[in-house]
Amino acid sequence: MLRRSLPLWKLTRNRYGRAAYEALSARGVTATRMYRYRRDLTGELPDPLPPDGVRFAVRDPEGLDPDEYADFADPVPEDVAVTADRDGEIVGYLFLTADRPKSVEALDATFEFEGAYVWRVFVDPSARGEGIATALVARALAAARETWAVASACALVAVDNRPSQWVFENNGFEREAVRSYWRVGPVERRRRRGLD
Repeated sequence: MLRRSLPLWKLTRNRYGRAAYEALSARGVTATRMYRYRRDLTGELPDPLPPDGVRFAVRDPEGLDPDEYADFADPVPEDVAVTADRDGEIVGYLFLTADRPKSVEALDATFEFEGAYVWRVFVDPSARGEGIATALVARALAAARETWAVASACALVAVDNRPSQWVFENNGFEREAVRSYWRVGPVERRRRRGLD
């Protein structure tokens, strides 16, 4: 008898999984594993067609209203935002950072990333499945090269977030390492392992 298994990300990447994670975190228990992805920016970059009616813009994050999305309060003036708009409404966004330390809350650490760092990729649930996230990352790669003349870009993606992994892989990113962090009360451990 053939048994079909439910992918891990469908169990953890929903409001119930998030509620369980937050409840444990509030009690001092956290665990995170993230793939570190990297892509060379010196060659040809992807240029996917935008979904119908969606416009992309590279913006100064200071011009974004944090009342619209709480994430808009996170970037600093040196960062860059890439947004996807449909009918004048933002339906997706991400941020780019280069040449500055960046705190990664899930790993409870601050990192220096070589080249550009792509973070906080978000698409409104009503617009998912249209290719907006893939097109956002492609626009971000071009923006990183134009803004900072960097030769590479990287991202951190949770190992259970398969949809985000597909987005980065479709844009030519490759996994290069795994970073792990866990904490139980005052005891914590960090680990980095390269992928062969």
